[in-house]
Formats: sequence, structure tokens, C-alpha cells
Amino acid sequence: MCTRSRRSVSSLSIKPILARCLVVAVLAAASSGLAAEPEGHALREGEAIAQALGRAALVEAVDARIAIVDGQRRMLSAYPNPEVAYTREQTFGAAGTTEDYLSVSQLIDLGNRRGLRGEAAEASTGAVHREIEGQRRELAAEARRRFYAVLYEQERVKSLEGWTARIDEARLIVSRREASGDAALYDRRRLEREHAVANGRLDTERATLEGTRARLAAMLGRAERALTVTGVLLPEGDPPELPTLQGAIETRPELVALDRRLDAAARERQAAARWWLPDVRLEAGWKGVDLRSQGGRSDGFLVGASLALPLWDQSSGQAQVADGEARLARARRDLLATETENELSGARAQAVQLRRAAAEFRQRAEAASGDLVHIAAAGYGGGELGLLELLDAYRGAADDALMALELALGARKARIELDRMTGVRLP
Repeated sequence: MCTRSRRSVSSLSIKPILARCLVVAVLAAASSGLAAEPEGHALREGEAIAQALGRAALVEAVDARIAIVDGQRRMLSAYPNPEVAYTREQTFGAAGTTEDYLSVSQLIDLGNRRGLRGEAAEASTGAVHREIEGQRRELAAEARRRFYAVLYEQERVKSLEGWTARIDEARLIVSRREASGDAALYDRRRLEREHAVANGRLDTERATLEGTRARLAAMLGRAERALTVTGVLLPEGDPPELPTLQGAIETRPELVALDRRLDAAARERQAAARWWLPDVRLEAGWKGVDLRSQGGRSDGFLVGASLALPLWDQSSGQAQVADGEARLARARRDLLATETENELSGARAQAVQLRRAAAEFRQRAEAASGDLVHIAAAGYGGGELGLLELLDAYRGAADDALMALELALGARKARIELDRMTGVRLP
């Protein structure tokens, strides 16, 4: 365990440089993508995620956080500097002397507490990297939710526009029949009422669409709000099987970050346990003496060593903090892992069932609604059915289309939540 952790920790020392390069590359790619995007371009899901994660302020915040933890690691890993000292001692009188001392001293950590604290800092740096990765996945999931909310509202507006278009066609038929004396005034009034209801619902959906577009544009860092998206609302297939998803959970950034926190706490606890090993200060240098009474001078060297007697444990507080951090990280990891494992099977079953239910409803509703509209239109045109039957068929077709979209959105939300739990398909 310790060997694996030390190897993984030592490899993190180059991560800040790589992270900065990656951040610059992501920002450049996102900026070039935005610059090259033609006017009226329909945004895709992957593009929305890339733009949400490539915002300049977000990249700067990530880079700053990485720089902070890397600086803390460097501070804790730094060696103490040697000390240079010069001393002059002089006595007066006929027998007076002058003594000069020049020495260099270095503090040596016999317990390697500095090294252990440096390893703990590297493990904490790795935890921060994983936490940032987890936050990126959360942002990607939110970007997907907003993206599909816009797609859902776009499709609703299209369905309601189709409803109003059919009513307009019926109005033309009624107007011609009324002109020929073959339709009652009631039919025209009833159509006008239906047209007003359809337009009211359409205006409401258009206003909702503007709101969802604004929320998506805000997350993407775009000033314009009249953006359009393209994609498939209903997930195209079932998610991976449960064993595959269970394996993906173990690599969740949040769990790996807590493992790194446990490694850091273990290093801190190990350093605190070495309180009885003192720091030794070694000193070496030159000594010169002037003897006035003898009229001469002599030179030599000096060496010395000093250490503090470890009579009292001054690391008990550090050990208590390390134990508390280890218990906290272990408890949080157990809670998160248990909660995710218990929710996983239900989340996958929900995603599968909602997708299949939405697909089956859409297939049945499209066929049934199309037949009803065709029969009602033909019957009304032939005088076999009245206007109410025709309007009922139109309204039923619109309601079926809206219901199919609602079911598809529910399936998509369930799939996004499952992907968020396991990290599947997220950058």
C-alpha cells in the first residue's frame, strides 16, 4: 500500500506543468472553435460541453488552484538553507587577544519528517487534481442538462407550430365552405377559439425557449442568446451493463481524491510518530587568534554539533490532526461509495425503462395520431364528421407529440444522471 502510494505521489510533481499546458490547449481549442463557428451554426452536445469547460475565467480559476497547491507542496518539501556565521571576540590589555570565527552550519532532519510532509503535500496535490476533475464532470453534466432543455423546448415549439398550421388549414377549408353556404358560423367561431388557444400555448413555449437558451448561453460564456442546438433528445441505446458501470465507479475522481487524502494523512501521521528523533545541527569552520603578548597569530578549524533533547512530545497535536483527517476521509469515502453503489442499479434500471417507454410510446403514438388525423380530415372533407372531431384529432396529435417529448426528456435526464455517477461519456 505504501509503495503504491509513494510511487503515485512522486509522479504528481510534474502534474502542475502538464495541467497548465493542457489548460492552455483547451482554451486555445475552445477559442478557435468559437472564432470559426459560422453564423447560424446549430450547436452540438460535444461543442456545448467543450465551450462550458473552456471558459477563460474557469480555466484561470483551475490554473490558479493548481498553482496554489503546487506552491504549498514546494514550501513543505524545501530543504533548510545552510547558515554562515562570523564572530569576533576581543579582549583588551597587554595580554589581550583577538579571536575570529567563521563557520557554516546545516540542520539535518534525522527523522526525515520534512520528506514525509513533502510526500503528504504531493498526495494532497493529487487529491486536488482529482477534485478538479470531479468538478469538471459536474459542470459537463450541467451543460448537458441545459443543452437538452433547449433541444426539448425547440421540439415543443415545432410541435405546437405544426398544431397551429393544421388549424390554419382547417380555417381555410371552413372559410371556403362558409362562403359556399356549406358551413355554420359556429364552425368558424370554434376554429378561432382553437387558434387562439394554440397561439397562446405557442407563445408560452417560445418564451420558455428563450429562458432556456439564456441559461445555456450564460454557462457557455456567450453573449448572444439566439442560439440553436441540434441533436437527438431520446438516448439512442441502453447504457452499459451493470458490471461495467460498477467498475467505473471505482475510478470516480471523488473517490480517488479521498484515497489521496488518506495517503496524505498517513504520511503526516508517520512524520508525527518520529518526534523522538531530533534535528541535528552540524557546524564547521575557521578560527583565527591574535596574541598581542606574543606578537603572533595562529589559525585553526572548528567543528561542532548540537541537537535538541526530545524530552516532550511536541507532535501530539499534529498526530491528532492527521488521525482526524484520515477518519474524515475514510468516512466520506465509505459514505460516497456505499451511496453510489446502492443507487447505481436503480439509476440504470430507471434509465433503461424510461428510454424504452419513451421509444414505445413515440412509435405507437405517431402511428395512431397520424391515422386519426387522416381519418378526421377525410371525414370532415367528405361531410361525414364534424369540426369537433377534426379539432379533437388535431389536439390529440399535438398532445401525443408533446407527451413523447416529455418522456424523451425524462429518459435523457436519467441517462445524464447515470453518466454523472459513473463518469461515462464525460470528458
